[in-house]
Amino acid sequence: MLVRRGIAFFFIILGLCLLAYPTVRSRYFDYRQQQLLAMWDEFNSSRSQPASSASQEGISGQDEQIGTSGGPSTEESGSSSYHDPALEQFILENMEGVLTIKKIDLKIPVLKEDTEENLNISVAHVAGTSGPGEAGNYVIAGHRMRAYGRHFNRLHEVAVDDEIQFTGLEGETYVYRVFEVLVVNPEDTWVLQPSGEDKLITLVTCDYSQKPSVRLIVRGKLVEEGAAHDGPR
Repeated sequence: MLVRRGIAFFFIILGLCLLAYPTVRSRYFDYRQQQLLAMWDEFNSSRSQPASSASQEGISGQDEQIGTSGGPSTEESGSSSYHDPALEQFILENMEGVLTIKKIDLKIPVLKEDTEENLNISVAHVAGTSGPGEAGNYVIAGHRMRAYGRHFNRLHEVAVDDEIQFTGLEGETYVYRVFEVLVVNPEDTWVLQPSGEDKLITLVTCDYSQKPSVRLIVRGKLVEEGAAHDGPR
């Protein structure tokens, strides 16, 4: 009898773990994304302030943004401000910049490689395409996600003439104006190609309105570029 109860209890616990796994997994990747944004803000605010004040404010900002979200605070983890070489190196090795679309309240890190893990954490630059602000086609891919507002979940709300902003590691900003929104088949790779000397950005995600799923494409053309005086916010 005890053995049967033990087996039943085991399967109940196993079932609960399996049910909880997708939620735990999503929250873990969301935490990783928010941690990147917090470090990014600290990294950039430090550049625009004297070293002494940047150090204090950077530590405080990371405590508020990371510590209160359930992750380790700066004090708990023992890490310092942006001036810690490990923090700067992490940003330089993993992030290309930040993508902002005010229309859909999106501010999200752009990671350097479109690997499976990076796409679970955030959006990423598609290998082999141009860089931000360059002549060609800067392509960023991201999962659509089922939860409202996660990654490119609201990308379908973007329309022609909306603006897309990218901020790079040196504080440089590129503003693109959307000129085309379309749905294509996965094999329609022409949307990834450059168009003469135009400086384009293309956002790619899945569209589940059809089966098998197709791709939702948002394309923009560079209209403004310059330096961000205070860094990205």
